[in-house]
Amino acid sequence: MRRYWRRAEVEQLAWRTLILLRRELGAPLRLPVDVDLIGELVCGLRWDWDVIPEPPGRRIWAGLFPRERRVVMNERHLALYRQNEGLERFTKAHEVGHWICHVQGGTAVLRAGRAVDPRCCRLREDSGSFHAERPATALTQHLARSTGGRPLDQHDWQERHANWFAAALLMPAPLVLSAAGDLDLDRWRDRYALRDRFNVSISALNTRLASLGLAKYVKNGFTTEGFRLAPRPPSLSPPTRGEPIPPSPVGRGAGG
Repeated sequence: MRRYWRRAEVEQLAWRTLILLRRELGAPLRLPVDVDLIGELVCGLRWDWDVIPEPPGRRIWAGLFPRERRVVMNERHLALYRQNEGLERFTKAHEVGHWICHVQGGTAVLRAGRAVDPRCCRLREDSGSFHAERPATALTQHLARSTGGRPLDQHDWQERHANWFAAALLMPAPLVLSAAGDLDLDRWRDRYALRDRFNVSISALNTRLASLGLAKYVKNGFTTEGFRLAPRPPSLSPPTRGEPIPPSPVGRGAGG
């Protein structure tokens, strides 16, 4: 298993995963990206729900069982997932990232098309994960990220890869750049409109925009420089669904 991926390489893997989904569907992809279909059609994974035991003070959102090709979503947090669909989608994309980057080592995705150029090649999203090969009633925890403490030091790089992948999969750089072109990202109204278009959480979007150099990272209404964004409007128009994803050349993902 490869121990380190550069961000530019992870961006390439996520974009090629989207290309593979388009091939499987035989039709143009549409926004928001369907992470469930990616898991099923591209990775051969199945989604499941079960109660996952959590150590004291830690929150585990989901788990990946590689030998079973199964992702288990933690039923303990079903209410939170239902309240925030973006959280559920990011968590699933995070686990897909572990599968592609750390279980397959990127080989399956790269074999399906041109190899990534080796030269190029959650944020407080709380997409914590464990990886086990035993039933959920007797877990062996290999990777963990929780709300109650830091990620395990020896696995921090894996969690970072999975977060990079999830962000690039759900918010592909070329599409974010295109969608943000006519928006004022210093206004909450426009940020939330963009969030709805990609169907992600606002924290995931803020981090993605910052990583692409499109906007300052925002937390609790303030930028990192301390400037406050315009107040969020009381209501927003419903998100636009079913927008086609235009073809875009591989390699336009953000590096860093």
